Amino acid sequence: MARHCETNQSSASAYFFFDGRDGQKEQQTVGSLIRSLIAQFSTPYGGVPSVLTKLYHSCHSGRAQPSLKSLHATLLLILEAFDDVFIILDALDECTERKDLLKWIKEMTSWRKCKLHLLATSRPEEDIAKHLRLLDPDHVYIKQGLITDDVKRYVDNVLDGEDAFDRWDDEIKANIKSKLLDSAGGMFVLFDAPNDVNLTVLFKVSTSFSSD
Repeated sequence: MARHCETNQSSASAYFFFDGRDGQKEQQTVGSLIRSLIAQFSTPYGGVPSVLTKLYHSCHSGRAQPSLKSLHATLLLILEAFDDVFIILDALDECTERKDLLKWIKEMTSWRKCKLHLLATSRPEEDIAKHLRLLDPDHVYIKQGLITDDVKRYVDNVLDGEDAFDRWDDEIKANIKSKLLDSAGGMFVLFDAPNDVNLTVLFKVSTSFSSD
């Protein structure tokens, strides 16, 4: 997708990760999401978009903070320059403003349905799944066994292929591998329906690891 956007000036993409780690609170809000998207989608302009300059001056040349409403409006105006817009949101469940985030997703998917392509990942939280189902995407379930095999191959490749892990003995590596496989849940995929908004929502495998 990134390569496609690099070779097609009428397309643009952006990625945002809701970082749930301690000390990363600023990466868990809707405001930080929109600001990041504005910054990323402004890059192909080759300069500062005029609408962003206007927002800056409306906030007393940066002495005041813009509202979420004005940020959202600015983002939409910036996106008008592209024929296709790809947005990837990682870890929706880590957002500290989940209700506002789901509302924002709904607003985005009602904008330029043929233009927007949205993919989001999350743990299988019921409130998120319930809200996104209202957007009427098709859905498919992926068997957990298939995911576990993929996770196993990936973990084996990292533990055996990275020099940083050479100092760990086989017992430690086996313990890490066991922890990761035990924490891998099922995957639930929602993808865009024909002739509808291009919405993809992926409930991903949780591969968190914590020591006992």
